[in-house]
Amino acid sequence: MISRKRTTLKFDPRSSAWIGLRVTVVSNRYLYPLNAEIERKHKLLRDDVAVISCLSITSATTAQEIVRYTGRPKNSISRAVAKLEAEGVLRRKAHSQDGRASTLTLTPGGKKLFSQIKHFFDERDQRLIEVLSEKEKTEFNRLLTKISEASADWS
Repeated sequence: MISRKRTTLKFDPRSSAWIGLRVTVVSNRYLYPLNAEIERKHKLLRDDVAVISCLSITSATTAQEIVRYTGRPKNSISRAVAKLEAEGVLRRKAHSQDGRASTLTLTPGGKKLFSQIKHFFDERDQRLIEVLSEKEKTEFNRLLTKISEASADWS
């Protein structure tokens, strides 16, 4: 039988040591079950969900902007865009200023699909922050937004 002993840090958790590892651990615990459930119920892969979500909740309108926002590989997002277009989830049209780019928009079916997967994120978000006070939730959201925006330039 596998031990359910809680693993603890060997250093002061208030220190800034190993922040990346802890972010990765939380991210894995958040994303793996979420993506597995969405794939099982809706046959959508991680990058499909990233494209649909970005087109729904960010100002991104091109695959390049989605790549920049999510940090996902360009070829992965391109495959997801092609798949979602073929399935009628999104439409592509020539970008008005960049002849190499396409503007992406969700179809009515794509918007419906987003509304069906959104609750999975809502549930995970609640689990993520349930241990925080209201003040901590506000501060966590502010800091996460600040870090997310800055990380877009890390490449």
